[in-house]
Amino acid sequence: MHRNIVFQQDNARAHTARYTQQFLEQSNVQVLPWPALSPDLNPIAHLWDYLQRRLDCQDHQPQNAEDLEHSLRRHWNAVPGHFLQTLVSSMGRRCAAVLEAQGGHTHN
Repeated sequence: MHRNIVFQQDNARAHTARYTQQFLEQSNVQVLPWPALSPDLNPIAHLWDYLQRRLDCQDHQPQNAEDLEHSLRRHWNAVPGHFLQTLVSSMGRRCAAVLEAQGGHTHN
């Protein structure tokens, strides 16, 4: 892997599992230090949630990796621009809420 990769993760079990940690170390992937239970300010998390909901609403669920990739690409290309703009525009409010909560969880 490329040595300039930095992995930002939220300390979810899948990211902290021994196998994952070994893979990252063997692949020379730098892991960005991130506090456990920190507020999620990454807008991509909301985009993945949006895509997951679109997948869940499909009449026919993907049966294999190729089907999943096709479905994700179709839904990704159909994400409304205003949805993305809303995510970006919400960052100021989200950051202010985290500061007000002194780094703790918010309802944003």
